[in-house]
Parts: sequence; C-alpha cells; structure tokens
Amino acid sequence: MNKNSVVITAVLYGVAAGALAHAQAPAAPTGGPVPTKIAVINLSEAMARTKEGQKVAAEINSKFGPKKAEFDKRQTDIEQATEKLNKGRATMSDDAQKQLAADIQKKSTDLKRFGEDSQAEMDTDENRATADLQQKMGPILTQYAQQNNFAIVIDVGQQSPVLWYATATNITDVMVALYDQSHPVIGGAPATTAKPAAPATAPPLPTAKKQ
Repeated sequence: MNKNSVVITAVLYGVAAGALAHAQAPAAPTGGPVPTKIAVINLSEAMARTKEGQKVAAEINSKFGPKKAEFDKRQTDIEQATEKLNKGRATMSDDAQKQLAADIQKKSTDLKRFGEDSQAEMDTDENRATADLQQKMGPILTQYAQQNNFAIVIDVGQQSPVLWYATATNITDVMVALYDQSHPVIGGAPATTAKPAAPATAPPLPTAKKQ
C-alpha cells in the first residue's frame, strides 16, 4: 500500500484526534477545459500540520493541561483511599469504614462530574477551532483544484474507503504550504518533533474508576 500512515501526537489526555469534516468545494466553472485529473488529500493531517493548526493545538494543550493534572491527582487520592479501606477492614471500626467508603464515593462522583465538564469545555474549543480551519482551507483547496484541472479531490484521512493511491496524486503537502502562505501565523508555530494532532474532536477524558 502506498498510503503513508500518519503518526499523530496527543494534544491532551494521551489520545489522538479524529478526522475533520470534508471541505465542500463548488463545481468548476463551465466553458473551460473539462477537468480530468484526480487528487487526494489527508484533510485532517493537512489542517493539523499548518502553522495555525499547530498553534491552536498548543493553546488547547496549555489551557487544559492543568485540568488533566488535577484529574490525575484526584484519581490518585481516590485510589489511595480505596487501598486504605481494603487494608483496614480487619482493624477499622464499622463506622470508620462507612465514613471512608462514603468519602470515596463522593470524591468519585465529583471527579466524574469534573471530567465531564472539562471534556465538554475542551470539545467546544476544539470544534470552534476546527470550523475556523476548515472554513479557511476550503477556498484554498477549491482554487487549487480548479487551477490544476482536477475533476475530484478525495479525502484519504482516517476511516477513508480508499485502499491505494499513487503518491504523486497526494496534495496534502501542497495544501499545508498554501494555507501557511495565505494565513501566516505571527511569531510562527512552536517547534514539534512529530506531526501534531488536529485540534478537533478529541476522544473522551479519562473516566474515574469505579470503586
């Protein structure tokens, strides 16, 4: 298979982002040469690799990193309390056991709510960023396709039904360059050692373990 796999680093909570929605391009104008060529693009990868996409990913990571740290700390506290309860059943009074068990239950409920609220806030930020990137990428992709006589551009990102394509038909790199040219980021994007995750549709926040 010629299609290269995409290594995606996690923006937050150790998970990879999902695919972005397809950009909607209008049909080529009539009266000119009949489009005959086909191109492919990994749209989610292209958006993630733009300097603006990397900047957004870094901003989301910076905003929600502290909440991830708090989530982990509270999870650890619950695990330690649970271990204390299990080890102390033979020596603790019934009242002490009930009190500790109730405390663990309350902390677990609070943690679950905290995780859900944080996830909802993060999803809102990511969806807003995705919509903005997609709105800007659409016209650039449309113009390039029309100028180069493409009859169709196919998204070969995650969950694509395409099994194979010739490497020469892949315009992902071209779209990243054209996007950065059209929408420069002041100060540049932070350096990365791997392709960053798309700032959209992150999988759920870790769930508090049931006690």
